Amino acid sequence: MESSHPLYVQVRWRRGPMAPAWAALCGALASGALTLATDPLLRLALLLFLVEGVWGGVWSALAGTDWATPLRQWREWREGTPVRWLPHASPEAPAGRLAVTLGHLRSWWAQVLRPTLGPTVAALALLLPLALVVGGVLGPRLLLLSLAAISLVQFVFAWRGGDAQPVPGFQAVYEVGLPWLAGHILFAELTWPSVLLALAFALAYAGYLRLTVGRAGLVPWNLGWAVAVGGLVAGRHPLAAGLVGGLLFGQAIAQPALFDAETGRAVPQGGARFARLVWPWWLVAMLVAAWGVGG
Repeated sequence: MESSHPLYVQVRWRRGPMAPAWAALCGALASGALTLATDPLLRLALLLFLVEGVWGGVWSALAGTDWATPLRQWREWREGTPVRWLPHASPEAPAGRLAVTLGHLRSWWAQVLRPTLGPTVAALALLLPLALVVGGVLGPRLLLLSLAAISLVQFVFAWRGGDAQPVPGFQAVYEVGLPWLAGHILFAELTWPSVLLALAFALAYAGYLRLTVGRAGLVPWNLGWAVAVGGLVAGRHPLAAGLVGGLLFGQAIAQPALFDAETGRAVPQGGARFARLVWPWWLVAMLVAAWGVGG
C-alpha cells in the first residue's frame, strides 16, 4: 500500500528479473574492464541503483502515470481566489492576470493534483535531482547519460500527453539500451560491437514488451536476436555467436504455439505466455554476448 505522506517516494524495483540492472551489468562485462576489486564493484552497485531505482522511478512517475486526466481538468479550471501578492494590481494588468492564474493553480493543486498524484510529484522532486547527483558521482559521462535519459522520458511524456500508454520502443531504449551503454562507459570507452549489442537487445526487448500486452512483437523480437548474432559473427566472436544462435533457435521452436494451427490466428494470451517462457533465454543471451565481446 502506498503512503500518502508528502515525502513518500515510490522507487520501482521490479518483482521479476530487472531489465535495466541486468543490461547495465552486461554493459559492464562487455567493457572488458570490470574486475572483482572493491572500488569497481561499489561503482557498479551505485550504477545499478541509478538505472533500476532512480531512472526506473522517473519513468514510472512520468511515462507510467496517468497525468492526462488532471491536466485535462486544469485546462478548464476556473476556481480559486486570486493570489493577493500585489493587492493594488489591476485585474486587467499582467500582474493581475498572473494573480488569477496562480489562484486557479493553487486551487487545482489542492483539489485535484495533490489528492491523486501528490506522492508522484514528491517522488519526481527527489528522483530528478538524485539522477543528476548519482550520475555526477559516477563521472561526467554518466551525468550526460542521465541527462539524456531524463530528456527521453520527458519527450515520451510530452508526446503521449501523459496518458500512461505503453511505448515499447522508447521504453526499450530507456530500460535496456541506455543502461547497457551506462555499464560500458562506467569502465571503458565505448566500442562498436558493444553499441550494436545494446541496440540489438533493446530491439528484442521492445518486441518482448509488445508481446506482454498482447500486441504483435515477434518481428522486433527475432530481429533483435538476429542482429546480436550477426554482430558477434562480424566481430569474430564465434563461440558467443554460436551460443546466442543456439538460444535463438531454441526459443524460436516455441513460436508456432502462438498461432492456431487451423486458422493461423494468434492464440489469445499466447504472446504473454510466450514472453514469460522465453524471458530467461533473453537474459542468458545478453550475458553470453557481453562475455563474448568483453572477453
